[in-house]
Amino acid sequence: MKKTIDKVVTAGLVLILCISVLSIYGCDSGKNTGPKTMPTPKEGVGTLPTVGPTITPSDTNNDNENPDDTLGDDQGADPEEDKPQNKVVVLDPGHGGKFTGARYFDFKEEILTLSVANYVRDYLLTNYEGIEVYLTREENIALDDDIKLELEKRAIVAEEHNADFFVSLHFNASENHQLNGTTVYASFRENVSEKSQGMAYSILDQLVALGLKNNGVKTRVSKDYVDAEGNKLDYYAVIRHAQLRDIPGVIVEHCFMDNETDKEFFDTEEKLRMLAEADAKGIANYMELKKK
Repeated sequence: MKKTIDKVVTAGLVLILCISVLSIYGCDSGKNTGPKTMPTPKEGVGTLPTVGPTITPSDTNNDNENPDDTLGDDQGADPEEDKPQNKVVVLDPGHGGKFTGARYFDFKEEILTLSVANYVRDYLLTNYEGIEVYLTREENIALDDDIKLELEKRAIVAEEHNADFFVSLHFNASENHQLNGTTVYASFRENVSEKSQGMAYSILDQLVALGLKNNGVKTRVSKDYVDAEGNKLDYYAVIRHAQLRDIPGVIVEHCFMDNETDKEFFDTEEKLRMLAEADAKGIANYMELKKK
């Protein structure tokens, strides 16, 4: 009998002990009592963040917090904006097509001016940095059938290329065929006069250095054209139309085609190259272009 009672007591003690253990390890403040496991992460979820600071707009404006030497002040800037802008020259070979120029000694002005323009462009692009050069015409054509529109369109070409300068290339002639020498015409209008005349003198100096007679830089006032306030405009159409677009323009009259003395300055391709080189050096000097 006593053995039976001892077994019952022992069994009771074991039961009490088990209940105590379960109450300690199986409870979770009244919540789930099952084992906790980490869920399997879905694709793209649960990955570790990138090591390093996260830059926010407020961070980039604070020089005292989280400096990062790898991030410069120009972070995010467009590299194209940091590049120096090229200077732009539009060369205008005078005349062309139905609007022919002077004709002497079997030479045609519209052909001579086109040759010189190409040589000027080649010399500038070959020898200087930071320059763009465009021509108003690439062949013996007119830009319009109407002479007034044709002359204005030459300045429009300069405007379309955002030109810094408009340089119209010509050869001269006189009624008595006795004049000789080189002349450069510039604008007298206030918005462009300083640059226009500065460029004119720079080109003139180079042409005179070749041995041509110096007839100077000249301006000429129109008797017929005025601006909205009634102020007189430039006489020569291409200079006038360039000035109205805030582009300093000049007309280079290299020499007189009808003069035997001046003929020696343009009667071969090599001499045309020399005239063009003088033009190009004058342009480059005034625009302070850097040599290659």
